[in-house]
Amino acid sequence: MEVLLVAFHYPPEISGGIPRALITERWFVQNGCRVRVLTPQPAERGCRGGEILHVPLPGVLATPPVDDDGSPRTRSNPLRAFARKFVFTPDGFVLWARRALRRALESAAERPIDLVVTSSPPESMHGIGRALSRRLGCRWLADFRDGWTFEPHRPDANLPVRRHVERWMEARVVRSADIVATATRPIADDLRTRYPARADSIHFLPSGFEPFEGVATVPTDRFELVYTGRMNLSRGTDTPAVFFQGLERAVAQDPAFARATRLTLIGQYTHAERALWQNSPLVESVAELGPMPYDEAVARSASATMLVLLTPSGQKSIATRKLFDYLAVRRPIFALAEGNEAARILTETRAGTCVPPTDPDAVAAALLHAFALWRDGKLDAHIPCDRSQAYEATYLFDVTLRERLIGFERGAASS
Repeated sequence: MEVLLVAFHYPPEISGGIPRALITERWFVQNGCRVRVLTPQPAERGCRGGEILHVPLPGVLATPPVDDDGSPRTRSNPLRAFARKFVFTPDGFVLWARRALRRALESAAERPIDLVVTSSPPESMHGIGRALSRRLGCRWLADFRDGWTFEPHRPDANLPVRRHVERWMEARVVRSADIVATATRPIADDLRTRYPARADSIHFLPSGFEPFEGVATVPTDRFELVYTGRMNLSRGTDTPAVFFQGLERAVAQDPAFARATRLTLIGQYTHAERALWQNSPLVESVAELGPMPYDEAVARSASATMLVLLTPSGQKSIATRKLFDYLAVRRPIFALAEGNEAARILTETRAGTCVPPTDPDAVAAALLHAFALWRDGKLDAHIPCDRSQAYEATYLFDVTLRERLIGFERGAASS
């Protein structure tokens, strides 16, 4: 079977959307499919055995604005912001999607496409899938890593008039796609409720994780907390501030904790985010390593005493890519999560401890408790991470795609 995977986020870019693209690519390749990866990223070859169809970004989109120190700039150009809100729908990457569609049609003329897979965000990627499905008659899998109009990740999507337009666009995708997959259960439940006629085609498909095959040594003389990725403080969540307030209080309350604890940050941060630790007594306890390639960041996570997960309050569909990366390395997770999908998964897998993302005192108390367990050699037994295998990606994709949706057996996919 010939598969076109539209992967807007793909190496060498570093972002949370990359792992799901790699997992999807690998799964289809392992099942005997020929995969073409349509991407704006300058990859020379597919990371998991696919063939690259590279379509460069338009110049205005190619380089995101950054400050002098390399951190992403939180203030955007006013003209660009106006265009994003009122001109480009559903998002500014629709310009790239138009170019990518032309390239996909050219590729299809050379070799037919049987299935197109599109993943959002950006939501404009689904326009490629809908157009190819209509023009070529191929099947279409529309994948929602985040909700579109359900707990939207873009504030623009909640603007009064625009919300109606985006709901209409979302409806076209859900009603047209042969298969709709969602990365979290609340997103699937929401779509089934709003589109009951399509309920049988909407499936909860967690991203899961690829097994971690490296070997990491966890330090025994240091209580090392590791956080990977951005903090998204600019999106209005207070969770990072609550975590650092709790960490600061724990440092103040217990000198032994202060001496033994180090927080390692792997990612790119804004000035506002850096102010959370640079303008506080935590400055000596925090090490910022900067962004790393995905595989390196996962390997570094495996050497942590605990991994830090921050989720915003009030969003029940949150279960970020980072959570599954953490599950892969089987290290205890310290999560600011309550009443959301991330908290549910951590409880199910016995992989972490969860504290309210709005209570710095609870954060401090939980940190000190975890530290005491570690000091007594009991942390790994208290948080055994022994049920994580339920989220191994190959198993999840087999159950949801091969057995239920695609309708082919392993080894017969190319027929």
